[in-house]
Amino acid sequence: MKIHLISGVALLCLSACAEDQTPPAIEAEHPPEAAASEPAAMPTNATIVDTYFPRSRVEGAPEPLPQNPDTRLSDADMIFADAIAYAEETTSYGLLIWHDGALQLETYFPPHTEEVRSEPASMHKSVLGLVTAKAIADGLIESADAPISTWLPEWEDDPRGEITLRQLLTMSAGLAPLSYEGGAASPAVRFASGEDDTVETLLSLPLEEASAPHFHYQNTVSQLLMLVVTRALSEPYQDYLSREIWQPIGAADAYTYDFNEEGFPRGYASFLARPLDWLRLGLLIKQDGVYDGEQIVPAAAIANMTAPSATNPNYGWQIWRGAEFEAERYYNFEGVGFAALSSEPYLTDDLIFFDGFGGQRVYISQSEDLVIVRLGDSQTGWDDSRLPNAVIRALHAQD
Repeated sequence: MKIHLISGVALLCLSACAEDQTPPAIEAEHPPEAAASEPAAMPTNATIVDTYFPRSRVEGAPEPLPQNPDTRLSDADMIFADAIAYAEETTSYGLLIWHDGALQLETYFPPHTEEVRSEPASMHKSVLGLVTAKAIADGLIESADAPISTWLPEWEDDPRGEITLRQLLTMSAGLAPLSYEGGAASPAVRFASGEDDTVETLLSLPLEEASAPHFHYQNTVSQLLMLVVTRALSEPYQDYLSREIWQPIGAADAYTYDFNEEGFPRGYASFLARPLDWLRLGLLIKQDGVYDGEQIVPAAAIANMTAPSATNPNYGWQIWRGAEFEAERYYNFEGVGFAALSSEPYLTDDLIFFDGFGGQRVYISQSEDLVIVRLGDSQTGWDDSRLPNAVIRALHAQD
């Protein structure tokens, strides 16, 4: 079953926050002048981004992908035929496969090209986790175990202020989710549609009743993490990301979809980057923070980010792990609601991945020297093990 992201409600979009609670202002981009109106087509992950304004540029410095041409496989289309077929079946925009020091496959499905910057959904969470790990390594954030009241003085004398940064990173903050009771007038929908103030809503989140720390995946937790990080940095998130990570890996310009003109970005979704640049991020993590021979992010920061958390062995710092097989991977400790599906265990026990709703993925395996990127339409029936296992089987067949 194929579904499309139709509006900010589907992505739990957030509204503008007060001026004194945002990072330093950066120049926002605005939509072009509207042309004569025509009947609107159903938006897809590739077309909905045309409505994303205001947005801010993450300045790139594009360079050729460093690779070894001598390790390129011949007849890649035939070798990876099963993976390509699944990508086509799931209405993908692009499929990229890195292995053995080279980009073995770079396929785009018409009308999409290498320049497509589609909605990646929650894959932005992993970028935010990486930025946080780098900021800790740079000494801009004292410790992952610091209480978040350090950056949220509003919670200085509040039990919620004792939540640690690590608990935000691992989705174990113990904050209650927004309610959908009331339909269009519910807190969750009002928050998603931008009717309510973003920061005010975040700071009003109550603690859950459960006493023990537990895993509960929520977009609002990632957005609270973004609020903490933007307050901890002495510059806009986009500028820090550009200088410290994005330009050093040779990526092209990317964009954040912001809540306001001051450039406060959605931290849980809507990081608009080319498929090839998502691959660069995967390589950076696979290579323990090294890119083209340079240590961009300390190896210890990558290890912290990708290690299993105390409340979920398949989750790190805003990034997923596939070490323990779950045919139905739920996003909360109760095992209810939406689940990501896998038809079989992964064929490698060190798989980690960026997970965006409906099959937006960056799969990474050090042992297989493998990075896979898939972007496309969102699929509620996406099979998480189908694509990486098809690629690994194809590679092992070449041995």
